[in-house]
Amino acid sequence: MRPNYAVHIRALGDDDLEEFVDDWLSQRKKDYHSHELWRGSGDMGRDVTGYVTDRRMEGPWDNFQCKQLIRTLSMPAVLVELGKIFMHSANGEFDLPRAYVFVAPRGVQRAVQAMLAHPERMRQKFLDQWDADIAGRLIDKKVVPLSSEIEGKIRAFDFKQVSWLDAARLVNDKACQAALVKWFGDDPGRSPRGVVPATVQDMESVYVGQLLRLYEEQGPDTYPDAAAALASAEHGVHLRDQRTRFFDAVEFERYYRDSTPEDYLVAFKDEIYHGIVDTHRELHPDGLTRVAQVMKHASILQPSGILGKHASPQVKQGTCHQFANEDRLPWHP
Repeated sequence: MRPNYAVHIRALGDDDLEEFVDDWLSQRKKDYHSHELWRGSGDMGRDVTGYVTDRRMEGPWDNFQCKQLIRTLSMPAVLVELGKIFMHSANGEFDLPRAYVFVAPRGVQRAVQAMLAHPERMRQKFLDQWDADIAGRLIDKKVVPLSSEIEGKIRAFDFKQVSWLDAARLVNDKACQAALVKWFGDDPGRSPRGVVPATVQDMESVYVGQLLRLYEEQGPDTYPDAAAALASAEHGVHLRDQRTRFFDAVEFERYYRDSTPEDYLVAFKDEIYHGIVDTHRELHPDGLTRVAQVMKHASILQPSGILGKHASPQVKQGTCHQFANEDRLPWHP
């Protein structure tokens, strides 16, 4: 049974929760060009920000406000935190965010949930209650009245874009998987097997082209393209095996790129490289013997960590073809 990671998230300290959210955003590459962690005094109501474009805060951006509390998030706290954004935006520090997300591991009070379901009521609540309930709580020992600039920001903001995430919702987000691996040692499981296309794809043309040259050196036939080699009695089975290994490695990389921190794949491939590079550099009677010896050695390597645990012999062998594709360890110079 999978551990209850929501409990672990609720146990994080304030700073750790912010870092966890920052790690979560690092996996949301389809949503954000980049992200930034703000910490300490002077954050102006921002904990973690996700930038939609390379213009960062001069373009569309989302704010993630982390509230690690011993109880659910209250309405007064929501008013104050959002009020800081309106105040600093009115002062010209930044444009209003596109969206505002409260990350409250223990959830929000029913009053907050009800108010977020009525965006225009929430806007009116800010206008009606600013001076009484917000103005004196934004800056220590200072009252910030509802100026025309602040009122303009409140009227301009899209309150439909205010939302909240508790720990359970965060855990269930697919993009959170890598953060769960990093912080709590979650195991994303084994990657699916690769699917080998009937025809050779551009992404495999380099290593396949190198193999075709080795086949021709072996003789007796010539192979103008991969189809000719696949149809041959001498090398067809060999080439099919290599393509199976390559696409297993491709699927392995795709799966763990989305489910583990970026440095996990880097470390895995680095271990494979150093495990086979000396075998690759040895003197061999011919190129196909080099391929065979490298494949044999790669299959018995035991890389460390979660990725090493789930790497099949085919994945480790297919990673060698990726090195050939990158001209890092070519099969034919």
